[in-house]
Amino acid sequence: MSTVTPTTPVSPAGGSGGSAAAPVTVRVSAGTAAKAVGRQVLRALMILVLSLIVLGVLWTVLLQLFDVPRAFGKTPGDVWSYLFSATPEKGVRPTSLTAADARAASFGALGVTLWHALVGFVVGMVVAIGIACAFILLKPIEFAFMPIAMLLRSVPLVAIAPVLLLITGKGTVGIAVIAAIVVLFPALVNMVLGLRSVSPSSLDLIKVNGGSKWMALTKVRLPTSLPYLFASIRISVPGAVVGAMLGEWLSGFTGLGGIISEYKGKANYGGVWTIVALAVIASIVAYLVASVVETAVLAKWGPNAGKTG
Repeated sequence: MSTVTPTTPVSPAGGSGGSAAAPVTVRVSAGTAAKAVGRQVLRALMILVLSLIVLGVLWTVLLQLFDVPRAFGKTPGDVWSYLFSATPEKGVRPTSLTAADARAASFGALGVTLWHALVGFVVGMVVAIGIACAFILLKPIEFAFMPIAMLLRSVPLVAIAPVLLLITGKGTVGIAVIAAIVVLFPALVNMVLGLRSVSPSSLDLIKVNGGSKWMALTKVRLPTSLPYLFASIRISVPGAVVGAMLGEWLSGFTGLGGIISEYKGKANYGGVWTIVALAVIASIVAYLVASVVETAVLAKWGPNAGKTG
């Protein structure tokens, strides 16, 4: 159970302002957050199932609509056969590749990409939050940094990524840097908006009581910006996967981005479609996991914590 204590005292008789008055204690159900998370988990599972169905239908329809030859265009059923069938149809999987080998290569590459995406995501979010806080505390930093940030953002990532790999190397660091850049700019814009969305009366209260800008930031601005933070997270998680794949594609045969280049060179189109499908599913799942975490955090610490709909 959590406790909320109003600042206005209430007298035992029901009036307010008496010196002997005791504060009213409002108790919020400890199960509120758990119920909210449970509902969000069920919602996320429903969205996942519905997304996979819609994705599969659109995938199949578009292949038929554009009359893509079977040698190049693989259906969701072909992807399933590529990974799990011992005897797939001709052209779905190279004869030299068993289902176990296909799964090991595909899921192993997925694990590498998710690791690269996670490192880039964490770095990008931490840097974005740090810069946004610096903007609030020190105005000159915003005037100096924001034009540079907008300039970098206007350059296509596919153009700047090779330069970044030359500077940082073609290993995990270089790939994570590319993923971090994808995460950085949307998160920075959202966080700045969130930190500035606090009500002026809350800031005045901190100032009247002798509080510093740092206190206003930690006690008022950051808690208020939590919805903006999680909006940034939901947007950035799929972007981190795409950024990691781009870095892998440019750096060599590693992760989903690297293996898709290898499969294309070997005309293993079943493998290419499988990698694309895994990347899309991983991005959807990551987005839904972020939404569940968002619900859990905001239900406990967000602006509407303890309130039920």
